[in-house]
Amino acid sequence: MNDELRRLSLRLLERKPPSGPVVSPVALTPGALPDVIAALAEHRLPPEPAVLASLCLKYFYAYVHADSLETEVTLDALTRLAGQFVRRRGGTALLDGQDALRRFLLHHGFALQMLIDLPKTVHLLLALLALPVPCRDRFLGLDLGAGTGILLLGQYLLARRAGIAAPVLFGYEFQPQVATRADGLLAALGIGRVRQADATQGATYATLPDGPVACVTNETLPSAGRRLYKEPFPAINAALFAALGPRLASTAFLPQAVWASDRAGRTWLRLAPENAFAGNTVGPGKPVSLAFMREVELAGERIPVDRVGQALAWLVAAPWRESLCRRW
Repeated sequence: MNDELRRLSLRLLERKPPSGPVVSPVALTPGALPDVIAALAEHRLPPEPAVLASLCLKYFYAYVHADSLETEVTLDALTRLAGQFVRRRGGTALLDGQDALRRFLLHHGFALQMLIDLPKTVHLLLALLALPVPCRDRFLGLDLGAGTGILLLGQYLLARRAGIAAPVLFGYEFQPQVATRADGLLAALGIGRVRQADATQGATYATLPDGPVACVTNETLPSAGRRLYKEPFPAINAALFAALGPRLASTAFLPQAVWASDRAGRTWLRLAPENAFAGNTVGPGKPVSLAFMREVELAGERIPVDRVGQALAWLVAAPWRESLCRRW
């Protein structure tokens, strides 16, 4: 009887996902995930917003369903998974009898949320693909706080489109289950590796190959108006610059800079590679970590962090925007 009551009680929490397809059918790029990656890498597809949104959706599906890598997944299947994801907590009929899938979505929820917010993720990928490549004969790239590894995939495309056939790419992710899955997917795609490690510790970088670092991506930032210490961005950069210092002289960074301020917005700091993303203190005796997150620089443009991706909201069908667009 107690089990039946529990089952019925849980039913009361269930809701249907948003209606209709998650993206417009005409905006979905055809092909399996490896085909889309190859077409982008070889300049057969332009890195347009709709193409990159399709890339993210297919990557999202492959991250969850490891056996689907070579399959051209339909829009119906992508929409179904998006619906299962947004209702992973409260429940939905789409998850009936799929306890293992629901546990996976719950355990990987934060990383997947960062990926499936398509307007913001696509904005970051567009900015990443606009970065200069410092040299044309080798490419060592790092993704710090890698999550699903989508920005490591972006670095792969940046290098390949610059004519570098075999970039060397490493991501570092603290959560073991997230690191393991991202590593499996990126290794299967032949893109790079993700290690379970704490990017705030200098020892993490001790085993890197020699030579300059071409690119570093790090989106471990708090949302607008929250103090920087809420996420590990300052600590990661402190460890990175202490460990690699001169090897970062020509590195391309995403974001290119971060703007923070005191609570009142009177004192502003620009955290950038030239000051090791540390800057001056935000006030007498106050470390940078106590500053409030305000803006980022992407592709040379200074943008309030809560407006990242705002102009790309059209990528997601209107009924889905509220539930999917929650990166920051």
